Amino acid sequence: DEDDVRGCTKFRFVILILGLLCLVVLQANVLLINLAFICMSDDPSGLYDAGNGTMLNRFDYEPKQKGFIISVVAIGTILGAFLFNWLHQRFGARYARSIDNLFYRTLRLPFFAAGLISAVCTAATPSLAEHSYAALIVGRFLLGVSFSADFAAAGVICVAWAPLSETATFIGVLLSFGPIAFSFTNPVVGAFCTSSFGWRASFYTFGVITCVLFTIWLIVYKDEPRNHKFVTKSELKCIEANKTDEHVNRDGFVPYRDICKNKTVIVVWINSMIEVNTVIILLTYAPTYFNKVLGFTVAETSFYSSLGSIIHSPLKILVAVLSDHATCVSERLKLCFFNTIATALAGLACLSIGFVPSREMGVAALTLTCTLMAANAGGFLKCGVLVSRQYSHFVMSQMQMTKCFAHLIGPTMVSLLTSSDHDSQGWRNVYMINCGLLIVANFLFYPFATDEPAAFTKITKGTRKVEKKEKKKMKKEKQAEMRE
Repeated sequence: DEDDVRGCTKFRFVILILGLLCLVVLQANVLLINLAFICMSDDPSGLYDAGNGTMLNRFDYEPKQKGFIISVVAIGTILGAFLFNWLHQRFGARYARSIDNLFYRTLRLPFFAAGLISAVCTAATPSLAEHSYAALIVGRFLLGVSFSADFAAAGVICVAWAPLSETATFIGVLLSFGPIAFSFTNPVVGAFCTSSFGWRASFYTFGVITCVLFTIWLIVYKDEPRNHKFVTKSELKCIEANKTDEHVNRDGFVPYRDICKNKTVIVVWINSMIEVNTVIILLTYAPTYFNKVLGFTVAETSFYSSLGSIIHSPLKILVAVLSDHATCVSERLKLCFFNTIATALAGLACLSIGFVPSREMGVAALTLTCTLMAANAGGFLKCGVLVSRQYSHFVMSQMQMTKCFAHLIGPTMVSLLTSSDHDSQGWRNVYMINCGLLIVANFLFYPFATDEPAAFTKITKGTRKVEKKEKKKMKKEKQAEMRE
């Protein structure tokens, strides 16, 4: 085929990896400060005279201050979700000449804008921290605004570029951005902290990397595979195989009310919020828990706190591939099986963190919890995409909202249940509560798990117009009958 000389037949994986890298740096920029807290508190440049000869360090934050520095990102993310939705609509209404152009502009430009904001805020963090606590809060808020684009971007990439037979694979790869970011962020920050460059250099480095990756994104990405010069006819046929006309020929319409009323979608969102809440607590506070409670050094903490993420990412992709290619059992059974591992078994492992007799076993228990959660790619995440099909970008974007609430709930839970960073009993209570929530989420999933597209996937702009006309016609006929 002459068309096949335009490019490789696997170009969708180039888009997949590029999207993953962009998502990874967005997450990493949010996480940098977690381990940096430890290094910042020992930075002599932050010392100042508070009066009466008392020397304080402006970088040595109280637990509640740290909690707000972390949770303000979630506030920015919630507001940012509304901002980027407005940008999507604005760009589409003003510049689109066709549906293809609408989608092209919808993700490409706003996602690039998110990356640019993230890069600037990350590079400016050391200066903001030196200026004042309030300035740092503003910077973290804007970082949260940029972070709001992550799940929606992953959803759009899945809708447009993933064949149905590779749904879990795309989900597994794209949504492994969090664990991947966790796995290398702490070691990198730890290396900078213990070197002559200092903790500030980690923020400058990630700011530059973010700029480079999102510039490549702006050049390479298009929402519609059929419009990309490197996508061959054979690959396009693979991408669109077994997809409905409504899925392939998306018209930009989203039946929000119908989706939000769907019981399976609601349960998927509940599972997402509870699981993400646990992940945020485990990975965000792992450096603090290992250093303050278990007594590991900064170097040991930077390594041990990354173990769960290092194992999680490849395992998540492996689970995704197995879920897509295992044909010996039904799709529904696979969904329930992997979801049980990701929630119920992970919950029991989480419970054990606070009760194991040695600090080495504490590391093992936390690592095991993060590892088991990798199975979510074949559980509720895959279920959400299969049920919502062409509208899965909206379902996944709302997972970002649940993630925002989890960013608020997690730090709040830790600050309420722990009196200090060293409070081992308080941490034990945190792990117990999360165990219970994960088990409840798993049992809620069983009755509603399905791989069949929901009824709302048949709703398009055209069918909704016809439906409204029919209702209007019936209303007029009924009024006429009443007058008679």
